[in-house]
Amino acid sequence: MQVPAAGASSYAPPAAQATPGLPPAKTAADTARADFMAYAHMTPAEKMRAAILGNMGLTEEQLRAMDPKERQKIEDKIKALIRQQVEQSVEKKTGLAVDLKV
Repeated sequence: MQVPAAGASSYAPPAAQATPGLPPAKTAADTARADFMAYAHMTPAEKMRAAILGNMGLTEEQLRAMDPKERQKIEDKIKALIRQQVEQSVEKKTGLAVDLKV
């Protein structure tokens, strides 16, 4: 176990512990926050696309790196799956009874 020097706090924020002249390292919390904010700003279609790519085990970067023919096959599959999900969500709402008395 390390003991902090006299007057030093072991609970200093990461920026305070960074080496002078160098930018502070990103913490897991910073990365998680950035990932969450990126996801929060996505449209519903972008969220669906990200989920489908994740289920396929792919990232946008991997998809961009593919040869055009293989990429087009995957893009077509993504479009079909999104269309299917949208149609299913619309079908579920058809005939839905709602009580408007509050």
